[in-house]
Amino acid sequence: MIKFLTDENIAYAVISALRDKGYDIKDIKEERLFGISDEKVVKLANEEKRVILTCDKDFANLLRFPLCSHSGVILLRFSDLSPTNVIKSFLPLLNTSLAKESKILNSLVIVKDSYIEIIES
Repeated sequence: MIKFLTDENIAYAVISALRDKGYDIKDIKEERLFGISDEKVVKLANEEKRVILTCDKDFANLLRFPLCSHSGVILLRFSDLSPTNVIKSFLPLLNTSLAKESKILNSLVIVKDSYIEIIES
């Protein structure tokens, strides 16, 4: 099962819902790592082989973060990023082929309202 590192912009309700589904979550806020650089987030995720779950589009910059530089990034780009909508829209995707580690590891996955884009190495 995928292990996640949740960026500080992921709501506690989303983290709790993921944990309720059995996912191993390490949260930047709970670790009191507020304001650390994106590079440090990537380093932490790599050390623990965790996929970064974020709403920060900076992680989609392939020049800054080439696919080979991280364990995987899931970028949530819903028009409504409220915890209720993210739980309703994102969690069901984890029960699909998207959740296969081979699809996500070392990939950039951009999840939008109407489609999912997977950029693989």
